[in-house]
Order: sequence, then structure tokens, then C-alpha cells
Amino acid sequence: MRNDASMRPFVLDDGIRRIRRFTSIQIQGMAQLASDQARHACLHAIAACAMRWTDALAEMVLAGRTRPPWRLRLGETHPPAQESPDTLQIGVYALAANPLHWGHILVGLTALVLMQLDRVIFVIAGEDPRKPFMLQQEIRHRLARTVIDAFEPFFEYSPIALGSGLDGETNLGRLLALNPRQRVHAFYVAGSDHYRRRNQRGEPDTIEKLEGLSRRLLETSASGHTVSAVFIDRFGQGDGPGRIETFLDVHTLPAVPLMCSSTAARHALCAGELTEAVTSVPYATFAEIQSLGLYGGKPACQEGLSA
Repeated sequence: MRNDASMRPFVLDDGIRRIRRFTSIQIQGMAQLASDQARHACLHAIAACAMRWTDALAEMVLAGRTRPPWRLRLGETHPPAQESPDTLQIGVYALAANPLHWGHILVGLTALVLMQLDRVIFVIAGEDPRKPFMLQQEIRHRLARTVIDAFEPFFEYSPIALGSGLDGETNLGRLLALNPRQRVHAFYVAGSDHYRRRNQRGEPDTIEKLEGLSRRLLETSASGHTVSAVFIDRFGQGDGPGRIETFLDVHTLPAVPLMCSSTAARHALCAGELTEAVTSVPYATFAEIQSLGLYGGKPACQEGLSA
């Protein structure tokens, strides 16, 4: 792996320090609103976990084990990116971000460090006909990007899902197709509840979808792209998933050590309650949700508890 000393000052000064400053400001902002012990404990856990992974990321940078300045083409209207002679190790994390919370950010940092990735690309979902009560895609993308951009150059936002109802695995294939001459080892990041071949409706889930993508890459692509799967355990849900027979390269990473849920945050926001779930939302996101009057009294609050 490349060890280019000229990249270190850029990454360390404009990346690590900005992440630490942003994280501190966001947690302090929510701490001013939170009054009870449970909510402060949640914020403390977020801060401790973020500090742990940020320190580990700084060590990766100093050792030259990550090359975040190399970029990919992330949207169809984007110009081609400068190509690296090496294979880039890229995490691709697809999520609805309804809304984005610290659990998502900490999952990205966990995968970045433990899998020794060059960067993690966040692919925010477009419209999903199965979830008619989600906030409009443009709003979800804008809210998420406010936070993701603060973690540059280690995190990056892709607009590729805007205007479509395609799933994350399909969008991974689209991203790779936009970079035909840059070799990429893509690590698709998902929750362990997707570590299965078929979902409860009998439709293909992540294992089967990634197997199909891997076969197509071998048959049709001269780029040398490869795909691995990374599943994150769910905190508080016991042992990790059992083993599934597959030719895929599969990794299971530990759970983020706090309970974060977009569903719980949405229900609290709809009820106007500042619960522990709401304190897991970055302050910048919470402030914009409040200023725009999102969730409260909106169609997004008409979903069922199982959404």
C-alpha cells in the first residue's frame, strides 16, 4: 500500500483535527439541551467511541495505511477522477438516513479503521416505495451531507441514488461502473440483519445480491473490481449472525456500543420529545430539523412503529 509522506499533513491537519473539532461541537450542542443522566450518558458514549476510532485513524494515517486523497467518480454528472495505480479499498455504506445519527457515523469509522479502508462512501437512498413516509429524498440527502462532509477526506457523500428507488447493492454496482479504469476493492457495509440470502418476503437480500454482482464483475468487467461484505453486529441483540455458506469474502465487525435508531429518533421528534434517541442525532442535523419544522405534524409521522 502506498506510503506517501506528502499526503500526511493534508490528511492529519484538514481531516483528523476537523473531525475532532466537529464532533466536540456537535456533542456540546446537544449536551446544552439534554438535562437528565441517561441523555448525558448517551452523549458521553458517543464522544468516547468517536475519540477511540479517531485516534486509531490518526495512527493509520501516520503509518501510511490509508490513502483518502484518491477519489472515485461518485455520480453520473461528475467528471472522471484521477486514477491511482493501486487498488483502492473503499467502503460503501448505503442507508436511508431518516435521519442520519451518530450510530451511522460510528459504523463508518469502525469499518474504516478495522478494515483499513482508504475511505467510506455514504450512499443515501432515493425514494423507496416500500417506505412512503420517509422525508423527501432531497431533504434527507442535504441533512446527511451536512455531517458527512465534515468527515472529509475519510468519508464522502455520493448522490448516485437520487431520483431512483434502487437498493444499495445495485447502487454499489453503478458506482463501480462509473470507475472502469480504477481498480477498486469495495467493502459493502450493512447491518447484521441483512446477513442472509433472502428477506422475510422471500426476496434476495445482501448475500445473494452481492454474489450476483461479483459474478457479473467477473464476467463483464476488465477493471479488476472485487467486492467484500462487511456486517456490523447490532448492539444489545446477543450473539452475531451465524455462518452462511457463500463464496463472498465476508467480515463481521463489533457493534457500536450504544443504542441508536432512526426509527426511535423519528418517533421522538414527531412527539416533540427530547429523548435519548434524539440526542444521538448530531446537533447540526437536529437544529436544521427544528428550523425546517420537519417530522412534527408531517406525513413522516404517519408511519407505523415497525417502519
